[in-house]
Amino acid sequence: MQYSKEFLLDVHRKLLTLRQMEQKLLDTYAQGRVPGHIHSGIGQEASFVGILSTKKDGDYWKPTHRMASLPFIMGMDEDAYWGELLAKKTGNSGGRGGMLHIGDFKTGYLGMSATLGNDAGVCVGAAMAIDYDHKDNVVYMFMGDGTSSRGPVYEAINMAKIWNLPVLFICENNGFAISTPVGYSCPVDDALGGRASGWELPTRVVDGTDVLAVYEAAKELTDGMRAGGGPAILECKSYRWRGHFEGDQCPYRDAAVTKQWMENKDCIKLFEAKLMAEGILTQADIDTFKDSFDKQMDAAIARAEAAPEMAPDEIYDYLYAE
Repeated sequence: MQYSKEFLLDVHRKLLTLRQMEQKLLDTYAQGRVPGHIHSGIGQEASFVGILSTKKDGDYWKPTHRMASLPFIMGMDEDAYWGELLAKKTGNSGGRGGMLHIGDFKTGYLGMSATLGNDAGVCVGAAMAIDYDHKDNVVYMFMGDGTSSRGPVYEAINMAKIWNLPVLFICENNGFAISTPVGYSCPVDDALGGRASGWELPTRVVDGTDVLAVYEAAKELTDGMRAGGGPAILECKSYRWRGHFEGDQCPYRDAAVTKQWMENKDCIKLFEAKLMAEGILTQADIDTFKDSFDKQMDAAIARAEAAPEMAPDEIYDYLYAE
């Protein structure tokens, strides 16, 4: 597949934005400035960027709790993003949701449930709306390898197949469901892709550290869906660099394996090496972006920290529609 320079640089910008925001979030959390828990997706950026680079206006997307910085690259205002993470009134729900419950409907973000997989039917509902309006949009539903074994996910896939609805069911297989290795919990090598034959769905399994391989697979599947082909499955194989949550010491896995993945399968370093070899990107370009964006984030965090917090009597505002 041929790519324009502009497309490749945009993909790189999104990858680097996610990496820097995730790292900034980890640093801010370690300083005790972020309430709640952090479930970092650092190292898994390529799966999300590659897939969501096929998104167009009118599409919906529903992520997991990992890769908390996704709303920003999808168009969410940075003050609303950092305000929500720091539990301030400038957040998109006034600080009520925090990291796990950021939603931004104007970008197609359907929100998420902290009980992973239970809300898979929401994506089917969004796809029903698309089908009812005779549009060529799609719905992206992300899940981890652990969630791929949840009953509600299978019900959702079944209904999407019966009604020929445009849902791309995506398994971001990073090897672990909290502390359970995928080889222990799943009877096949590919957590979701290996079980897709029961629905006779178009299915692709790709290297989740190769952003262009992910993009090409997602484009092939979503092009078919937009043409009326119904649901499909995409599985991206990667590795979870950090623990399930910040503070998880990971006694259940081999630190040497983690180190090998971080050193040899860093999706950003691999993509940067490709772009630099082709003369599209320089180290100076990377350094300039990093420095500029780091200052931008620091300014946004400072504004969020200076913003007001909700008063106790405001906690239940907006719980019900008026």
